[in-house]
Amino acid sequence: MFFYLKRFAAIVGASILLTGWTVTPDKAALSARVEMDHPKVLRGYEGPIYVLIDLEAIAKETSEDETRPDLNLGLVLDRSGSMEDAGKMDYLKRAAGMAVDQLTPKDLLSIVEYDDQINVLWPIGRVESAYTIKHLINGLAPRGSTNLTGGMMRGVEEVGSAETGEAALSRVLLLSDGLANQGITDPRQIKELVREARLKGVRISTLGLGRDYDEDLMQMIAEHGGGHYYYIENPNQMGRIFQEELATLFTTVAREAALDVDVTSKVEAIELVSFSKNLTKSGGRAELSDFYGGETRTLVLRIEPEKDAFKRRGKVSLGEIKITYKDVESGKTVSLTSDLKVEVVTQQAAVDAAINKDVVVETTLLETERKHREAVSLYEQGQIKEAEEMMTSLAGSLTSINETIQDKRLEQKVDALKVENDQMAEVAAAPEAKEGYIKRSKQRLYQAQSGKRNLYVLEEGDKGLEVENLQKALKDKGYFEGDVDGIFSSELKAAVEAFQNDEGLDVDGIAGPTTQKALGLY
Repeated sequence: MFFYLKRFAAIVGASILLTGWTVTPDKAALSARVEMDHPKVLRGYEGPIYVLIDLEAIAKETSEDETRPDLNLGLVLDRSGSMEDAGKMDYLKRAAGMAVDQLTPKDLLSIVEYDDQINVLWPIGRVESAYTIKHLINGLAPRGSTNLTGGMMRGVEEVGSAETGEAALSRVLLLSDGLANQGITDPRQIKELVREARLKGVRISTLGLGRDYDEDLMQMIAEHGGGHYYYIENPNQMGRIFQEELATLFTTVAREAALDVDVTSKVEAIELVSFSKNLTKSGGRAELSDFYGGETRTLVLRIEPEKDAFKRRGKVSLGEIKITYKDVESGKTVSLTSDLKVEVVTQQAAVDAAINKDVVVETTLLETERKHREAVSLYEQGQIKEAEEMMTSLAGSLTSINETIQDKRLEQKVDALKVENDQMAEVAAAPEAKEGYIKRSKQRLYQAQSGKRNLYVLEEGDKGLEVENLQKALKDKGYFEGDVDGIFSSELKAAVEAFQNDEGLDVDGIAGPTTQKALGLY
């Protein structure tokens, strides 16, 4: 990959023509922009072709009861003995109570509590008495070990047993602070169970609390279960995370989304770089999680052409991609289709002029993040020196590439690699700090695989929980006086600049890795 990108850096000039096309039906819940890094290639070219698919959901700010979809929500709550530590159970009770308060009598709710035993605390039913439900939640006390899979699947059964309308959204929220040490613990078996639940219309989001749970398992469940994954480092964050998850449910605009890829005989192999979902040689289907209002998501395909695919001039078809989803508002299934065609030319200048910088940058980031994950895995296995060497090498290669591309996104990723390399050395001898670093890094990389990099770069115009944390940190240090509303405004940018100036950092108003580390956020 880096050889290919260095070749790009050598041939690209100061001006780059961005090519591609956008598929946007009238009033569609999703719009798709599809672009290639090499829309034109030289005759005889044998390198890879990268395809960038940018998906954007229509904005939906409201969450009024009369406009949002009905919910069929299952809470699966860990009450194992470790929940007694650091007041976790008290925070869990408050967070679950806050979730109940956001539901209405038109919503369905079920609650499963588990340790090594599985119990249905509240069978599936309408939320007609929040007081009664919260009273039951407040009676929970820590005990026993952790049958995570048993609790999760009992929650799936409750949600799946409900008789709901087509418009209802079915979701299980699984919380755990420990390792799955009872019942089914094999990740392969758990993955199959999660996939079966998804096929039946039940999505699963996971919330990992503290430093003792298996983040790889929780991420896998969320990815294959069509939900979200959250790392809750401190118990007092739990209530806000529950609110965040419910907010995405309230503003869901597209569900049952999937990417279908059908390639021609000109393709030797194809890979969906963004996720761990496999495609066959001829393509295949990758199911996507539901989209909430205003969400953006990036997918990248890596296509290996057949050896003689580009031996003749003219247009060459590599296949077709199709995005399908069900529009929540209308209930209709929508398809967005785009052909994948490359033009074979004989002039290098035409190739150079057509190279798409946005696609090159995004694929560079994704390939770097894949290597970054490998380095974190080495570090987790105790191969600290090897991990640090890989991080240093990645930062050096990316710096070299960016000397020509000159893109701020690559610069921020170099910064992230350097910051994390320092953290690897700082926490190597402290088991709890090391585990915290690993979980934070994996969470950032999990988010980044779909193009969401707010966990290490925040700038004007961004919104969300990460911006709230930035506002709080700057407010605590006396730099920000505005409301903590999760909106990166010009006022917040000025506060970031003032902080950077006082700390001797580059003053750009962007809260990148170095700035976030100085604020205690990285």
